[in-house]
Amino acid sequence: MLPGKALLMVDRIDAYLPNGGAAGLGYIRGSKQVDPEEWFFKAHFFQDPVCPGSLGVESFLQLLKTVAIKRWPERIATHRFCLSPDSRHNWSYRGQIIQKNKMVTVEAVITAIRDGVAPVMRADGLLWVDGLPIYKMENFELALVPVAEDTPS
Repeated sequence: MLPGKALLMVDRIDAYLPNGGAAGLGYIRGSKQVDPEEWFFKAHFFQDPVCPGSLGVESFLQLLKTVAIKRWPERIATHRFCLSPDSRHNWSYRGQIIQKNKMVTVEAVITAIRDGVAPVMRADGLLWVDGLPIYKMENFELALVPVAEDTPS
């Protein structure tokens, strides 16, 4: 359910507290050691070797997927992940991940959970590079949608 090596943006889970966070719904923190030879540094805009911002958001979403796998393991074979289509999220950033950086740390705090046939979790989070917060994610909703809903009738 998580991507292969090229898009895996979290090397390890450093903390997972199922009842953590202000709402008591969960907290997770992961990290990735920066490899200056990663493909995305070479693939970014000409003479601008940075990690694309979308991959920073992807690292946050991978944390949410990890929480969903732990929370709803029985649904992983029958559901797929998607951003909740009915919600609006915010993403602000004030920095970049560059080749000389050493460590990216990303954290997510679960702020709401809706159980059911298609469960949804909402979370806020931060992404840090070498101890400096550079991305803030708010109100991201990750849904687990039954695969049968994708099948054309």
